[in-house]
Amino acid sequence: MGFYSPEVILGDARRHGVDVWPPDIHRSAWGYTVEQDSNGRPALRTGLSAVKALGQAGYERLDAARHTAPFADLRDLLWRSKLPKSAIQNLIRAGAVDGLGERCELLWQLGALEAPHEGFDLPVPVMEVELPRLEGLQRTVWEYELLGHSPDGQILQHYRRQLRAAGILSNWEVKHNTRQGQWVWVAGMVVVRQRPQTAKGIIFLSLEDESRLLDLVVKPDVYPRVRPVLQETMLIVAGGVVQKGDGGVTSVLVARMQGLV
Repeated sequence: MGFYSPEVILGDARRHGVDVWPPDIHRSAWGYTVEQDSNGRPALRTGLSAVKALGQAGYERLDAARHTAPFADLRDLLWRSKLPKSAIQNLIRAGAVDGLGERCELLWQLGALEAPHEGFDLPVPVMEVELPRLEGLQRTVWEYELLGHSPDGQILQHYRRQLRAAGILSNWEVKHNTRQGQWVWVAGMVVVRQRPQTAKGIIFLSLEDESRLLDLVVKPDVYPRVRPVLQETMLIVAGGVVQKGDGGVTSVLVARMQGLV
């Protein structure tokens, strides 16, 4: 959809009350599909096309195998789908195999299993270990890496407590609780960069956090100072002056910028 990535579109859907569900080896089609929750409300199921390095051919092998019978366990998935271990690993880390167990435990089991081309179809004992449940920021980072988004929500939600303590506003607060000319600090993911030829060197950024999108304006004299940050990271903290335009349009004229992490 033009400038916007799937992550931005899904974030907007979520903020409008549409649930986004993770990929699933038994339920997901190749593309995104609409399902219904227990109350009959529509939700978006992430398609397996979003999982990094699976590919159309890998999906077709998985789809053919699951139509024969549901996968009983991780070994059954590995042997019947005949997917390489690297693809299975990505499916696990992306949450598509959550129905068969916890992600960390599944990754541990995968390391002990032989792929079909590696040996005979014999059971291999796996040492039982107590592994922590994957939660919070690490889970979201894995999902962003492999899906380009997290079904659990936008990544800034994990930083909000620290940001609030540091006096950094959410994008929603900038729009609704600030005045023209007020200095603010904001943080988020840079999801769009535009440098129109008619803008006389001005760069326009779209900054996303868990609350909404916010426009940032970077003038030519400021850009050389912030360019290294924009080249090195997508998660930024920016300071600048609030601009209120016609029709309720709010933006921030950037004066300072640094990486969030």
